Amino acid sequence: MLSRRTWLSLVAVGACISVVRPAHAAELVEVAVDNNAIGAIAAAEGGDAVKIVVDPSLGPLEIRIGSAVIDVSGTILLKGRFLDDPRNAAKLGASIRNALVAAQPALKAQLEANHRAWTQPFARRVITWNAKLARSSIRGQRVADIHGRAALLEWAGAVIDPAGAKGPSALATAPKNPAAPTLASYIEYLEALIAAVA
Repeated sequence: MLSRRTWLSLVAVGACISVVRPAHAAELVEVAVDNNAIGAIAAAEGGDAVKIVVDPSLGPLEIRIGSAVIDVSGTILLKGRFLDDPRNAAKLGASIRNALVAAQPALKAQLEANHRAWTQPFARRVITWNAKLARSSIRGQRVADIHGRAALLEWAGAVIDPAGAKGPSALATAPKNPAAPTLASYIEYLEALIAAVA
């Protein structure tokens, strides 16, 4: 049987827990993005401080933080599925980080650390992927972009030409987007694309 003092202590602890949990949940910054590829970069930038929501009504280079829609194009040249070329990923990440810092200045140090934590190993992956694509059969070839993969084809070294060859048939069944808005899923997606054109 609980004493009155013990009971009051438990009630007080319970009240603290009930207050802490909602406050922690409220700290999550909701970031809406156009698709899972952009969501993956936003998730890498925000880490456990963000909640990613996919909203296809947004433009491909827009994100929404709270009710504010923000252009995160930076220096990216929009060519269809621009994140099919992962060299755009760090540029997009920097723009998203800047938007998050502007919205949540208190998170600046954490967001800057997140950016470094994912971009440095990702850059090493890009170097490895570049080496694979250097042996692609479409390198230097004129290829028609019949599958809407201009960024990927150009990354693989092809020249986009509507009168060119059809390009690798594997692109017809290549994934259209990462399965989830996570960096791991984006990397898996890129591996599948490279396999289709390498």
